[in-house]
Amino acid sequence: MTPTLLTILGWSELLCTFDAAQYGAALQTLQKEGIPCRTHTVNMSSASRRTGTAFAVGERTDRSIEYQIFVKKADLPKAQLALQGRLHNL
Repeated sequence: MTPTLLTILGWSELLCTFDAAQYGAALQTLQKEGIPCRTHTVNMSSASRRTGTAFAVGERTDRSIEYQIFVKKADLPKAQLALQGRLHNL
């Protein structure tokens, strides 16, 4: 599903990152807390199956994949606290 469609259907963006480790940790935290989420990834590299090119000269490979995590609007405050590690400190 596209981010625009997710927003229309009542989902809010919780996290947008290029860091795969941060993305994975966030997903694990949400799963552990039982917070439903949706994800969207965008590969911004210039790779092409036709040309076989892995990347363009000067392209930052660490910024080639954008990861987004969406949660229901009602779950957004809880999800934010969970990612900050403060959910159970209230």
